[in-house]
Amino acid sequence: MPTSQDEHEVLCIGDMVADIFASPTPRLPEPGEMLLADRIAVFSGGNALNTAVALRRLGERVAIVGSVGADPIGDLLLAQLEEIGLDVRGVRREPDGTTPATLIFRAEGEDRRFIHSLGVAAGFTGEAVPPELIPRGGIVFVGGYLKLAAWNDAALADTLQQAQERNCTVVFNVSIAREGGVDTSRCLRLLPHVDVFVPNEDEARILTGQPTLAAQACALREAGADVVVITRGPEGLYADDGERIVEMGVFSVPLVDPAGCGDCFTAGLIAGLLRHWDTVRTLEFASAVGALGATALGCTSGVPPFAEVERFLRENDLAVSVRQAEVS
Repeated sequence: MPTSQDEHEVLCIGDMVADIFASPTPRLPEPGEMLLADRIAVFSGGNALNTAVALRRLGERVAIVGSVGADPIGDLLLAQLEEIGLDVRGVRREPDGTTPATLIFRAEGEDRRFIHSLGVAAGFTGEAVPPELIPRGGIVFVGGYLKLAAWNDAALADTLQQAQERNCTVVFNVSIAREGGVDTSRCLRLLPHVDVFVPNEDEARILTGQPTLAAQACALREAGADVVVITRGPEGLYADDGERIVEMGVFSVPLVDPAGCGDCFTAGLIAGLLRHWDTVRTLEFASAVGALGATALGCTSGVPPFAEVERFLRENDLAVSVRQAEVS
């Protein structure tokens, strides 16, 4: 793999988290009870970092900008990232804070449960992104926006403008907490700087106030995004690139852990954008990476090398519907 000093093609900016996973248990413990899990492990996590790691697993050259604490968990996380060849020159160690961490566990047949500590992410502003880390003609990805409420929007807009001046494609992901309380108009004001916007269907509804996927995608494109990809979990996706409407189902895979599937999907989407594929091929590849991400414990452990994803695509079918977009 490349070393951290090799020129990268993708810059990921945003949340960096240490994920502490327990393998699924038959049920959740009662108060005061201890259950045994087959495995407990620490992995990299957070929307931006998951996407960066999944891209490295695909073989892409990637740098990350974010913050971790100057604590043992931060040491462990950075050691893992350096081992896989991620460029961590843009990672800031905060001497008086703790590394963001999430406990992730689930009972068999149920969805995941999370306990999260923001740590230094609560103060992450996204300011002072090193200009030398913005690639030329590559991809700049922003992950975890709005989850990191302290982000300096003016600084972020400046970074995205610099990226576009360097002929980068800007991919943007938002994360809106279920309890809300965030000014979602902040996100809409940034969309003129965004080429590909990837919310999930709940986020798209909250951002636009529109009831249907078509209306949501249209509103987000009118706000400035060139391409809108609305992810729908087990229901697949809805995408509008201005010329075509694409709807896709999901691949059937042995489910081990669905955590991070959306971030793996985004990594696959970025890999397609780097190769200048058309929208359908890019989304098919992204869907395959997202599905394969669920086949192992941890957010990105199931992502295989690029060639294996292509083989998976040749051997598996996916429901795809494509139609012309309506011109308003």
